Amino acid sequence: MKVLFACRPQIFAIPGGDTVQLLKMQKYLAECGVEVDISPEPAAIARDRCDLVHVFNLFDVDSMSAQAQQAKAQGLPFVITTNYWNPLEFFFETSHSFFHRLTRAVLPHDEAFRRYAAHKRRKMSAEIARQREVLSLAERILPNSRGEAAELQRDFGQPPEKFSVIYNAVDFDDIDAADADLFAQRYGLRDFVLCVGRFEERKNQLGIARALAGLTAPVVFIGGVPSYQRPYFKACRQAAEKIPQTLFLEGLPQTEVFSAMKAAKVHVLGSWWENTGLVSLEAALCGCNVVTTNRAPWQEYFGDDAWACDPASLTEIRAAVEAALVTPFRRQLADRIRQRFTWPLAAQALKQAYESVLRRTSP
Repeated sequence: MKVLFACRPQIFAIPGGDTVQLLKMQKYLAECGVEVDISPEPAAIARDRCDLVHVFNLFDVDSMSAQAQQAKAQGLPFVITTNYWNPLEFFFETSHSFFHRLTRAVLPHDEAFRRYAAHKRRKMSAEIARQREVLSLAERILPNSRGEAAELQRDFGQPPEKFSVIYNAVDFDDIDAADADLFAQRYGLRDFVLCVGRFEERKNQLGIARALAGLTAPVVFIGGVPSYQRPYFKACRQAAEKIPQTLFLEGLPQTEVFSAMKAAKVHVLGSWWENTGLVSLEAALCGCNVVTTNRAPWQEYFGDDAWACDPASLTEIRAAVEAALVTPFRRQLADRIRQRFTWPLAAQALKQAYESVLRRTSP
């Protein structure tokens, strides 16, 4: 079986969770006998190159729509990993538009959000229609959780039988090989609060920095900074000046990130939305207590062994981090991840989804 992964053009220039997904799925599908190529170019989608097309990332609507249309034009079935969560709250909380400022100034929060959401949906109506069209044309939709599937069904009205949940996973070999001493000796820090993720408003590092003002434990931020997020990165650093000890590190190699996770006590991810948060899974395997956003399917992955916080509440973020700092490491979470969220298991489930689609669509 030959599969083409059709991805966003900046998948490697501006890496994110979907970059990890692509590379790990490619590696472990190969071990299942599935040959995978990766390309952002619609022209790469051709019958002589693959049996099936796997499209990624519902938010990159221009690339995704062009890739889906090309697959259909070539008579190739396609499936989609959506990486979706409803973004309207994020837009509302971070918008600087006049309409947004006006509604928040004169209306109660819930009513301001309702009106802003209706306004934003009207402005996004063409984009939403294209997303709905792609989902309708796809042979199978592959969310990373039942929670994500519910979001998609609510927002786009797709039938339940069209969904196959493919859980995110972690590569244990890279983590097991990491050494906490590498980070501790280089930076002189242990048992600190860590936040890993590309600096952008959705990841809410600014809210975390504000919430942790005056915290006695050191706080370390690690992540790449896209050029268009430089002002946001500057705001995060300014907010962090109220934390007695902070460290900002841009774009460390993955081995050093895992070393930092092993040296840390708590990992915090306070995003406005996540469809999982791969870094939270990785941090738990490295021995961190996990604080995660509640705007994600966190209980499907972490059960009761993580602290969930509201990204809109600095008080909740602070309380969750402080509780995680004084609690012994919850090893049962790491054990659950090792048993349930592995790339070999994800690759087997993905191969079965491909085979089901090909059986149904083959002449």
